[in-house]
Amino acid sequence: MVYTWYQITKRGDSMKPIIQFVFHLVTPLILGKAVGKLSTKSAPRQYKKLKQPPFAPPRKIFAPMWTFLYLTMGLAHAIVKRKGDRKASRLFKVHLMINYTWSFLFFRLRKRQLALVNSIMIWVTMYAVLVKFFKVSRLAGIILLPYTLWTTFAAYLTLGSWYLNRAK
Repeated sequence: MVYTWYQITKRGDSMKPIIQFVFHLVTPLILGKAVGKLSTKSAPRQYKKLKQPPFAPPRKIFAPMWTFLYLTMGLAHAIVKRKGDRKASRLFKVHLMINYTWSFLFFRLRKRQLALVNSIMIWVTMYAVLVKFFKVSRLAGIILLPYTLWTTFAAYLTLGSWYLNRAK
């Protein structure tokens, strides 16, 4: 028998928690990939043309890195969701929306100074999410640590890229 999404999530059987877990696990990745496709068609060419700060990785690193990070973010969120903390979940969703706007600002609109401000907002909200997730689940907080480090590095890259290319 084939079920609709509504029927699956409303069922009282043992599959519901598994389906919800998988949903929360992959949603950041699916949305991140969609936003990336919509906002970064010219990203490889732009990245190649921009002066980069020291320690900037090759552009080929970004897709696998973001795949890993979105999955870890989804995993941490799934754990927090399972614990039932709605405030932490809402904060995470706000953070994701801020995160997703970075690509539009930096690549699509080429507003690198606004992307820098956005990077700071990403970092501030990431820190708030990290603290909240640690309070709800130590494991969820630990899972977010690589992403927290990456957002710090990404803010540095955005600052360096803006500074080195501000005349463009």
